[in-house]
Amino acid sequence: MTAVNKIYFILIFLILTGLMSCKKDKDETGPVITFNTPVENQSFNVYDYVNVNASIKDDTRLTSVSVSLLDANENFAHVSVPVPFTSPSMTLNFQYLLDNIHLETGIYYIKISATDGENNSNVFQKIYLIEVPKQLKKIFLLSKNTGTQTNLSTIDSTFSSIIPFHSFSGDYLSSSISSYYQQAFVCGNFSGNFTGHTLLYNSPKFTVAPIISTNPYFTGYFNTDRYSYVCRYAGSIFGYDYSGSVFYSANAIAGYYAKSICFNEGYLIAEEKEIFSTTKKLVTYFPNGSQEKSCILTQDVVQLCEKNSSNVFVFGNIGGQATVQLFDRINNNLWSPYPFPLASGSLSCVLQLDSDTYLLGHSNGIIYKYQYSINSVTSYLSGYTALKMKFDGVNNRLYVVEANRVSSFDYSSLALVNSINSTETILDLHFLYNR
Repeated sequence: MTAVNKIYFILIFLILTGLMSCKKDKDETGPVITFNTPVENQSFNVYDYVNVNASIKDDTRLTSVSVSLLDANENFAHVSVPVPFTSPSMTLNFQYLLDNIHLETGIYYIKISATDGENNSNVFQKIYLIEVPKQLKKIFLLSKNTGTQTNLSTIDSTFSSIIPFHSFSGDYLSSSISSYYQQAFVCGNFSGNFTGHTLLYNSPKFTVAPIISTNPYFTGYFNTDRYSYVCRYAGSIFGYDYSGSVFYSANAIAGYYAKSICFNEGYLIAEEKEIFSTTKKLVTYFPNGSQEKSCILTQDVVQLCEKNSSNVFVFGNIGGQATVQLFDRINNNLWSPYPFPLASGSLSCVLQLDSDTYLLGHSNGIIYKYQYSINSVTSYLSGYTALKMKFDGVNNRLYVVEANRVSSFDYSSLALVNSINSTETILDLHFLYNR
């Protein structure tokens, strides 16, 4: 063997020996975690402390330890809390506070995570949480005495007086209350702002101002408890979070603007009107906001109500006459599920009680009950020209809003519980719950 070959052989041997040594020294074992408490399926109430006790051991070191709460789908449901440590072997004894009022009843997992800098270990213990009972905190009323100011008030607990809370300048299109964020949202039409208002401090959270012109600026509004969707005459549809940040956007058909909207299995469904004619369309948008398809719409929509994962009820009026249609999103088809004419006159409002049952406020002073499964429309409550209807499921109360009066009824018996008159024109009524 030549001297050069000997040198190459020695170098290769040293390199292989070094690599084998490195591989041998590499830490391939993560921390070992053993749960002591809580025990599997142990029950807790929201706002309880969970005593998390476990032993954690690693053969070299620990670089981080944390405790988290995951929901049934193993998504983070509450804060992840780092836990201090002083050695690679420790007994974790930690009080994890369930101080999130939005946690709902169901299965959750306490998760302990530990790492030694190279290897991660996670263990889970299944627990059961019981939510904070839902409670009605306040009833808010929107009203106006002129077209240039919208007043937000509360109805006192005895239902005997209306107490002013805050005033918003400009006109009014729609509003909502978020119990999740404890905020009010008020949307103008021509001159009023779209405003998020913090109820605890009675102060604005954000404001989106309109550009004043002879055309409306805001044309439609839809809300869930966490999000607001606002349509503009220019054709845009924006989704806003509680802080006023835009997280969703779509555009109406060119030359159209959106009015009534709702969601069906993540798809946005919008009533859109052509600017220079009376033509209307029902437009479906993919969850990403791009247009999927549209069909001709003959009615002026009063309310869109999601029935199931592929169908939406369309309640409204054709030439001033009440009508009900069902929109099949998959087949892009509108049809009439109720083959008989509704009472002569127009619909003013609709309240969805469940996927099968709807209350219809009618211009003739009668509230009708429509049940899809038995194809029935019956007189439900007479003597009330409802402009809005709301249902408080916590107290089993039905609220009927007229131009200058709010009446509440026991839902089971329809017995009148309370009634209060307003000197101002009532625009809407909302419930604020503790969560």
